[in-house]
Amino acid sequence: MNDHRTPVDVLFVNPPSPDGFIYIRDINRHGRSSWERMIWPQTNLAILAAVAEKAGLTVDVVDCIAERIAWPEFERILGATRPRFCFSNLISATYANDVRALRRAKEISGAVTVGMGPHITDSPGRSLEESEGLDFVIRNEAEATLEELLTVFQRKEASVDRLRQIAGIAFVPERIEAGSGREPVVTGPRPYIEDLDTLPRPRYDLLPLDRYWAPLLGSYVFIEASRGCPYRCTFCRQAVMYQWRYRTRSGRSLAAEAIYLASLGVRRVLFHADTFTVDTRMVEELCDELIRAGSPVRWACNTHSKNVHGRLDLLRKMKQAGCWMIAIGIESGDDQILRNIKKNTTTQIVREAVNQIDAAGIEVWGYFVLGFPGESPATIEKTIRYATELPLQIAKFDVGSPYPGTEFYSFARDNGYLRATRPEDFDQNASAVVEYPGLSPEQIMDGVRRAHRRFYIRPRILARLAREALDPKSLVTLLLIARDQFRLLAGRRGRAGVGTAREAQASH
Repeated sequence: MNDHRTPVDVLFVNPPSPDGFIYIRDINRHGRSSWERMIWPQTNLAILAAVAEKAGLTVDVVDCIAERIAWPEFERILGATRPRFCFSNLISATYANDVRALRRAKEISGAVTVGMGPHITDSPGRSLEESEGLDFVIRNEAEATLEELLTVFQRKEASVDRLRQIAGIAFVPERIEAGSGREPVVTGPRPYIEDLDTLPRPRYDLLPLDRYWAPLLGSYVFIEASRGCPYRCTFCRQAVMYQWRYRTRSGRSLAAEAIYLASLGVRRVLFHADTFTVDTRMVEELCDELIRAGSPVRWACNTHSKNVHGRLDLLRKMKQAGCWMIAIGIESGDDQILRNIKKNTTTQIVREAVNQIDAAGIEVWGYFVLGFPGESPATIEKTIRYATELPLQIAKFDVGSPYPGTEFYSFARDNGYLRATRPEDFDQNASAVVEYPGLSPEQIMDGVRRAHRRFYIRPRILARLAREALDPKSLVTLLLIARDQFRLLAGRRGRAGVGTAREAQASH
């Protein structure tokens, strides 16, 4: 992290919050508010910073969410760093706000601005037309495309004709050469990186590592383990970015990165993946390497129930290697809904997998979604009851949000169930935007509130929270979580930054 914020060639930005809430931004997510107050490590920006540095440019990362940097301070940083290029992930939930961050970089330092993420990958041309502060969209995977784009500018070859040859971008010619046309150019797709081990080590030193924290998880850092997923869940955003192209790093490289982070003082790692345990051979190799190194970090991951079902041997090895928590996307307690969303599992398989993880001495956190196709008041009650029957340490209940580009979005739109009017309406933590026959958005939101109350107001869970509350930081955070969840689920999020990108520009 550049404490003095000296001039750099490329500034990678996690923009300020539009309204004081914590937001999650990531290369593979439309993003969301975080009433659970999880500070999301910007490992993806650190990887891209390493790529830009490899291209011979000076770099810095400013994480406004982690460092609680508001707009005036962010604009001061833009003035101090005066970047030639400014890059950011643009998410649905704060879209106008995020476009504004890039526009201010252009106004303050004349930066060439670059955005990426599922929201603009799904509709690059329209995004450019709506967002005059955005020069380039990088579609899908960013590393190779960003390196080529920066190299073209470095060599002073950035003509419209040359830019048309860069796979994986979109741009408006008029913004590059006067008189060259206002119709957005969307170039062909770039092949995905097959060997993720070839990516450079992230510039972790540019991140505020001490700021990444989550309740019940503690301080932690992401290590990106894989991209894509072979499962075809209808609501998943990875289909937009990675088109189901599953690739994983080797267990050996993941272990080496974890050991490196341990040398920086990091003690907890979360292996960041759409589904971490798809390649169980990779997981076993990782465990073997960490065990040989003395299991220097405590780590957590996510899983699909089928990957660990019946694999007590693997679970015990994971425990020995330092794994203390596994999160499962359970989604629903109703088998028909699981079939509707193509989850490729059953409630019985999930129940057995959760019990097996628990038996291995590893905490299980369950993630549920209310409002998927087929949902009704009866299935919401069924899911709540199911969640309370499982030996889960933590449960989170999200709102079914049909993010643009997903199969769920197409289903909701084509059947007339979609009630969203702005990008910011899509937020799985704060708003229901589907309305089914017999199930209103208000009923979905009420179901989420009831689910959290029913799960957490139980002796076993309350005892766990009481232990956490002995730590003053955790106590304050738990109180803030209760406040923020109430405000978000009641629709009381602030209005700053909400609206179209053009409205945000006009109001500045």
